[in-house]
Amino acid sequence: MTLLMEARSILYLWERCSLYIGAYPVSSPITQGSVSFLVGIDGPITIEQSCTEKRVCANSFLIPAGVTFAIDCHGNRLANCYLDPCSEDFFRLKQIMDEHVESIFVGNSKEFLQAAAFEKILCQSLSYREAEHLLEFAAFPTRIQAPKRVEVDVRIIDVINIIKNDPTVNLSIKTLAKRVNVSEVTLQRLFKATTGVSIRRFRLWHRLFVTAIKLTHGCSITEAAVSAGFSDAPHFNHAVKSMLGMTPSSIIQLTQNMTIVSGGKPLTVNELR
Repeated sequence: MTLLMEARSILYLWERCSLYIGAYPVSSPITQGSVSFLVGIDGPITIEQSCTEKRVCANSFLIPAGVTFAIDCHGNRLANCYLDPCSEDFFRLKQIMDEHVESIFVGNSKEFLQAAAFEKILCQSLSYREAEHLLEFAAFPTRIQAPKRVEVDVRIIDVINIIKNDPTVNLSIKTLAKRVNVSEVTLQRLFKATTGVSIRRFRLWHRLFVTAIKLTHGCSITEAAVSAGFSDAPHFNHAVKSMLGMTPSSIIQLTQNMTIVSGGKPLTVNELR
């Protein structure tokens, strides 16, 4: 555990996606509000799907939003790229993955190039733009490699944009349904089918993203969480625990040397306190 606590890690926050690279000493089940593209940097990692308790060991995984799973990194570093469930990157990645095991996608032909790219990003602490460019070049398939793009219901895109435009507002399902001219039942069904998660869980996940962004602006964790829309500390703590597998205090403890990079100046966790 001490070695993991001392390991360097980095978190990039783009509008397109978020990318964490480093040690990930979490084994408790998590249910994220986004897609996870996982690549083992030092070797294979193991994923256990909670619904079946099936364990799969591989160098890369693509896990849809809403799937409950646990990660065992075997002490290795990993890259976890969090993708919007409706993103083009997710649809392209699905096409290059080798296998479909239960609810997850396993293995791809670019995983060793991806691991090398992620290690370079971490070891060289690449800038916001440099890391984004390398991610595009090495991690995601091109339009030629995976040209198909599934069309997303425009009403769901509208609801997602409403949530993102102001995550602090808890608009009811009834209000959102009225905004996009569908029934409440239809909206909930379409949203879950499109994203893999409920509207509530998607909103909570986006609030975590906004919280991280506000940390890079110098806010304390409490200030960032409240301004992102969390009602209080227990509300925030529960969301972090269920989606990331850790409490906020344990995240701070385990990421003493973590750097968070958004559009502005990179900050270490110590600078955020």
